[in-house]
Amino acid sequence: MVRTILLFCFVLHAIHTNAQQQDVDKDSTQTAKPKLTISDFAQARAPWSFEQHSNFTFKYGINSRFSLELQGHYDTQILADIFRVPIIAQGYVTKRLYLFTGVEMEMERDKFNLNLPVPQLKLINGMGYDVNSNFQLEFKHDLHFNKSNVGIYGNPELFLLKGKMRF
Repeated sequence: MVRTILLFCFVLHAIHTNAQQQDVDKDSTQTAKPKLTISDFAQARAPWSFEQHSNFTFKYGINSRFSLELQGHYDTQILADIFRVPIIAQGYVTKRLYLFTGVEMEMERDKFNLNLPVPQLKLINGMGYDVNSNFQLEFKHDLHFNKSNVGIYGNPELFLLKGKMRF
């Protein structure tokens, strides 16, 4: 499983380095945004910790106001390994305000035979506001559909307010 994920992350990284290269026309001051953007992140496992975190994002812009996004989050914790896969549709209502909705599946791999719940299905809804080109505020609501809606690291219903800074 770990080898498969490492191979998958390596392939994503290879695609990421090739997909983001653009030829820039020196006469033009504006460059076209790519339709497909790929980003990833991984935190190495420290010798004193058993935790490791990584994620990837595929974002495809259908037009200037609507996009689809596939994410993957893999976290190793002390009691279980968690893999989350959200699929999100995002649309701009105004120039800066956007709404998004989607579904997410969260799976946990049991390390110590704790009888973890079945994979959890969630509905994601929210809205965001681009304050400027470098800062974004986002409100998100997660709603679980399973009967056993609380896993080891899960919540039955989650409201999240977060800020994203690009630099």
